[in-house]
Amino acid sequence: MRVMTFAAAAACMAMLVAGCKKDRTDKTDKNDGNDKRLVSIEIADNPDKMSYLPDEDFDMTGLVVKNVYSDNSRERTTDYNTVIGDVPESGTVAVTVVSTIDNSKTAGFEFSVSNPDVRGGLPTLYINTQNGAPITSKDTYIKMDLKLASNISANCLEKTGLKDEIRGRGNSTWGNPKKPYRIKFNKKTSLFGLEEAKSWVLLADWRSPTFLQNAIAFELGRRFGVPFTNHFQHVNLVLNGQYEGLYILTEQVQVGKGRVDIDENAGFLAELDFYYDEEPKFTTGGYGLPIMIKSPELNGVGSDAGYAFVRDALNALETAMRSSSFPNSGYPDLIDVDNLVDFLMINDILMNFELQMPASVYMYKNVGEKIKMGPLWDFDCGYGYEEDNSTFFNEYDGRVGKFRRRDNAGTGQAFFLRFFDDPAFVARYKARWNAKYADIQTIPAFIDARYDELNKSMALNGQRWTGKANYAIEISRMKTWWGRRITYLNMEINR
Repeated sequence: MRVMTFAAAAACMAMLVAGCKKDRTDKTDKNDGNDKRLVSIEIADNPDKMSYLPDEDFDMTGLVVKNVYSDNSRERTTDYNTVIGDVPESGTVAVTVVSTIDNSKTAGFEFSVSNPDVRGGLPTLYINTQNGAPITSKDTYIKMDLKLASNISANCLEKTGLKDEIRGRGNSTWGNPKKPYRIKFNKKTSLFGLEEAKSWVLLADWRSPTFLQNAIAFELGRRFGVPFTNHFQHVNLVLNGQYEGLYILTEQVQVGKGRVDIDENAGFLAELDFYYDEEPKFTTGGYGLPIMIKSPELNGVGSDAGYAFVRDALNALETAMRSSSFPNSGYPDLIDVDNLVDFLMINDILMNFELQMPASVYMYKNVGEKIKMGPLWDFDCGYGYEEDNSTFFNEYDGRVGKFRRRDNAGTGQAFFLRFFDDPAFVARYKARWNAKYADIQTIPAFIDARYDELNKSMALNGQRWTGKANYAIEISRMKTWWGRRITYLNMEINR
């Protein structure tokens, strides 16, 4: 069986008419006593995949064609060509099946083609790697071309010449069927009007039933004024002609203009993460926090002299926190308490138990300033997540730093709980909660707006990744959870 375009098929059919009559007679008109002649062909089973997006390759896997004979018997055959008609941006594509025994015998079916720009209204990112190579590594980049299609012309972009690169990313998320990616442009590039940069991230949100767990965290970060909070844009991704589903495009967490905008040499950005798998790294002397230094980039290890100022700043904070004179040990001179309150409160609201490990927790310090927490990142384990890769929105009680899931599981728990031993910190936490309560209560309206925006693309995502839950139901469950969670916290914080 071969797949042909319409033009190629026309030439082939002409050759069949001119040169295949004798062969056809020999195979179908020969009288074996039963007068069994080929009278037609029929589609017994359509291909497994019938719905496509523009630029996806049509796949005939699952197609079953049968010859129909004059005695009304049927036999499966592979003696046919498929002729694909014109492919629209959105609509149906006629596929004609032509017998190679007798080209006058044909049958047909239709593929559907839907453009997510039309159906979903969201931008679509088309990425084609060099020679269609699969993305199999989190460490090795491969060359790519990229096209960004959007209903807003200013957001459209096309990069050709295989000058840009892509690789995998993530820790546990890399093991999911739907992969997250990191894009690296050859030159600094602006996406969706954001600050130019080389590195960008595509979050797969495989685990999220609403595609809003991280989006809500970023929205809260903006409402609370957390510095350097990521922007986000939902996009459809087509990779090497294959629709890969709905993604979140956002900034890479790194030092730079439009990112964590601090001094690249005398300031630092660090990630607290129990994976502890990237140099330069060190563990703190008090709580044993696993620290991976993201900036400055000195191409060394965590014990190098060039990183002494990072180690000294974090160990000094821990010394003050573990002092017998705490909370009168001067720790507020070392860490921005107002920023810390906001950071912990957002993690409290969203039930992010990974803070206790810790995992994907960032902090930074600029020259002449105190340590600050952030940017906010990775809330896949919040929202009452039950650690089964799919279930959220049932559990809604518990407080930051002492959620029963991952209780006593990591060094982050003791570190973050220590701040709540300070009555002045607790009072500031309560005051901030009451000041931001109105903003927190309006998040369901944000959820409704995102539902209207994502609903159609989520249907497409559900076609690509079967087994994903009903979107309307999950949005309803999320809003119910939000109401219960906020009511619970309001009572707990105002005790």
